[in-house]
Amino acid sequence: MSIRINVFAASILITACGDSGGSAGSTEATDATTVDTTAETTSTSGETTSETTTAVPTTDVPTTTEATTAVTTTGETTESTGEEVDVLELLLAIEGLSVQELSSPVAGHRFFVLRYEQPVDHDDPDGPVFEQRMNLLHRDVAAPTVIVTSGYNITPTSAKLGEPATMVAANQLTVEHRFFASSRPGEPDWTKLDIRQAATDHHRITTALQSVYPGRWLATGASKGGMAALFFRRFFPADVDGTIAYVAPYSQAEADVRYEAFIATRGDEACRQALRDFQREVLLRRPAMLARMAEDMSVTYELFGADVALETAALDLPFAFWQYEDASKCPAIPEAAASDDEVWKFLADVSPPNTDEDILRVEPWYWQSATELGGGWSDESGVADLLLFPGFNIARNFIVPGPGKQPPPYDPAAGQDVAEWLATEGESIMLIYGEDDPWTAGAFELGDAQDSYLFVAPVDNHGSLIFDLGIVDRAKATMVVETWAGTRARSEGMVREAPIRDTLRRFGW
Repeated sequence: MSIRINVFAASILITACGDSGGSAGSTEATDATTVDTTAETTSTSGETTSETTTAVPTTDVPTTTEATTAVTTTGETTESTGEEVDVLELLLAIEGLSVQELSSPVAGHRFFVLRYEQPVDHDDPDGPVFEQRMNLLHRDVAAPTVIVTSGYNITPTSAKLGEPATMVAANQLTVEHRFFASSRPGEPDWTKLDIRQAATDHHRITTALQSVYPGRWLATGASKGGMAALFFRRFFPADVDGTIAYVAPYSQAEADVRYEAFIATRGDEACRQALRDFQREVLLRRPAMLARMAEDMSVTYELFGADVALETAALDLPFAFWQYEDASKCPAIPEAAASDDEVWKFLADVSPPNTDEDILRVEPWYWQSATELGGGWSDESGVADLLLFPGFNIARNFIVPGPGKQPPPYDPAAGQDVAEWLATEGESIMLIYGEDDPWTAGAFELGDAQDSYLFVAPVDNHGSLIFDLGIVDRAKATMVVETWAGTRARSEGMVREAPIRDTLRRFGW
């Protein structure tokens, strides 16, 4: 099952959601909903200008972990205890937190890599522990703080500001999800990789850091990270003042058929038929496609075999197309007369076969999809006669066999609980979806949630941001975020990084 999450990742929202199957993406989640510090700015009136929205640094940023005077965007020292105390000292005073300061990639902010000791099982705080990795972009202890629940792994040595933090000039804390990359116990108990345990991770982190950042807090995430932000809010509603979840789906089954039904309504029939024909073309040219997969000596397909990787990539192609492309690319779909190279290039661009590295990187997602989160379903009817592994393309089949890695049957109860809470007790929650994104078929419903909003970016996909909303919705969303954060945005609009979709696609979502 292609990872179809191409994670939004870790910084603006950050970093992605699971998917129906197997194509993945790059090696490390980068800030997904992240944005450049200088970019096109759209005002609430709809005007577009080119403007720099980050503060100009007023002093050199220290690159060691030695204590120095904390720098704010105004150049003044931060007073939080009646005397000048460096933020590094405040962070180091938190029990269980290790801190490393690196050269900052963002003007006006200091950059820290944090590791926080967490119980593997929050119901057994005296049991085994692991260290959870985080990135912190520090602006000012008096500023709002945005916690980005990445949902996946994060990049440990770099970071970018995401849309919410950019809008309200906030500090940004990006958290790597438990069991991903280095945030994994030495001997992982996979039964502890669930919605509630992860939400409690975020609760403990927020509680600890609020001793340094006592102001308003917002939680955000994209795709699987958006789901994590909602799960966090469900179990600990008082921890933050508002939650912004981007393109976060609620799948109602291990193989939810709603996504394929949604895809059947995208584009015109000619485009949909072209995609179906292309799926067959890929599998009819199996030897040529396998040969091209073998040309890259830097990757392997040994865990489940190259044939499985190719078949899942072909099955996932229509989903991946609408997840990150749009109808303007329909004429570019190769036809039967296309060369093998043309067919391979289109497949590799839109729905690349998952390598072993891809699968291992997002294997925790497969576990969560198989046990609680659910995922998509692949319609095999158009290529059934060409498949060597029919029915294989579901998440649990991509969990690499090993001790303690036999996932239990899918249990919808956790997801149902979150959805019901949101629709009955939710408060100060914003949901952003893309009109053409297949995951929008699994959009959460707000029901009777208070001070909560659902916006759909017109003709947009899994890269949708507040920036992409219509003028009226964008103005409303901006006002709401400012209200929750208790501060005006630094400009009248927000910043959007042009290549955001490329960032997301590298994660496979």
